[in-house]
Amino acid sequence: MSESDMSTVARRSAHGILALVSRTFLLNVVSFASSLIIFSILTASDVGIYTAVVAIQRIISFFTDIGFGAALVQKREELKEEDLTTSFTVQLFLTLSVFATVLVLSSSILSFFHLNAVAGRLLIVLVLSIVFSSFKTIPSILLERKIEFQKLVIPQMTESIVFNVILIVMVLKGFGIDSFSVAFLVSSVISIPIYFYISPWKVRLGLNKSSLTHLKFGFAYQMKNVLATVKDDLLTVLLTKFLSFAEIGYIGFAQRLSFFVFRYIVDSVTKVTFSTYSRVQDRLDILKKGIEKSLFFVSCTMFPILFGLIVTGGYIIEYFPKWHGKWEPAIISLIFFSLNAMVSSISGILVNVLDASGRVKTTLKLMVMWTILTWVLTLIFIKLWGYNGVAIASFLVTLTIVITVQLARRVVDFAFFRNIYKPLISSVIMGIVIYFCAPYFISSLFSLIVVSAVGGSLYIILLYLLAKKELHENINLFFRL
Repeated sequence: MSESDMSTVARRSAHGILALVSRTFLLNVVSFASSLIIFSILTASDVGIYTAVVAIQRIISFFTDIGFGAALVQKREELKEEDLTTSFTVQLFLTLSVFATVLVLSSSILSFFHLNAVAGRLLIVLVLSIVFSSFKTIPSILLERKIEFQKLVIPQMTESIVFNVILIVMVLKGFGIDSFSVAFLVSSVISIPIYFYISPWKVRLGLNKSSLTHLKFGFAYQMKNVLATVKDDLLTVLLTKFLSFAEIGYIGFAQRLSFFVFRYIVDSVTKVTFSTYSRVQDRLDILKKGIEKSLFFVSCTMFPILFGLIVTGGYIIEYFPKWHGKWEPAIISLIFFSLNAMVSSISGILVNVLDASGRVKTTLKLMVMWTILTWVLTLIFIKLWGYNGVAIASFLVTLTIVITVQLARRVVDFAFFRNIYKPLISSVIMGIVIYFCAPYFISSLFSLIVVSAVGGSLYIILLYLLAKKELHENINLFFRL
């Protein structure tokens, strides 16, 4: 890859991250407002049922994806039309087959998990949305290959806005879980023509033998995702046999709140950097800089938010309308899921490095280890601490990040602790100050917002004092691009 090509990749990567973070800001405000309304109106049992059904859908979805898309994004050579046609054909056939199977077995699935008809409708819609997603795959791959994420966010923004507007309106009108069904159905359909408009591709059916060879990487990549599903979603589904839907609702509430910013920031960064790292995997000097800047950016944004959530979580539940007396049982889970999100935000970048450099077998082995640890620790801790054991186990598993760091350093020798310790110190100090000041100053939702704003300002000052050089370098780098 030439220097001019490297410059283009760097520029598109930086702008891609900015596009995903900035252009989805409104979406995340809408999504967050939607979550607040849902948690205020729906009961803990309703939230638990929704959490369980979504987990079932995610388990089903891994039968529809063999990692072909990731293989095509990671491919060093230029894509051929046969590659795209084969990928679409395989994906569509799998999704339709799975949808038909779920329709036939839906009654048995509902009976086994003690779910009602409303949950059944939601499950059918969620599986149908997987079929619709087949038509979005190729346009998405083409944009990701070009690292043009500023275009990719357009249909994603449309889908998210439509989903959340429908959901909020219907929840407020008292439609309960059926609100999710309608919102998923409409939003998943409405974005399809937008994908094809911004990334044109003529739909074709066919199979090419040489294109199917990409399944070697794709299968290994997808096996990692399958294990991730087993580790998280299958465990959630089976928890219905040990916990009540209300207790699963507490887990779902805590998990969604603590991972909200994670999905906003970290997912945006890792989505762009997977494509970027794949393009520069042979240039270790560029790859090293990319990793270190990703670590610094993510720790700067994630650490203060999650430390702030940990020390103010109890006050948020106490003073947010209709949450008091309803979500207090989720506080301990909220703390440990937040700690999980903090470590995972860093670990995710390093796993991305391994995947993008073609070492998917290594990440597969990591996922095997994490799956075994999660299941064993969760089952033990549920016996000891009930539903809170799920969050505690999830956090302890993330501490294996020390192994991930060593594996990533075999790819390229980067500085790990040097790029995260300054945001960490600033966040810890901010958290300590808020923790001791909160009992004296927080007495309402407004005062909670004020204290949080003061804490955020303190963090920014501390970070600037400790990492002035790094902040200037990153800002100047972006504007040079």
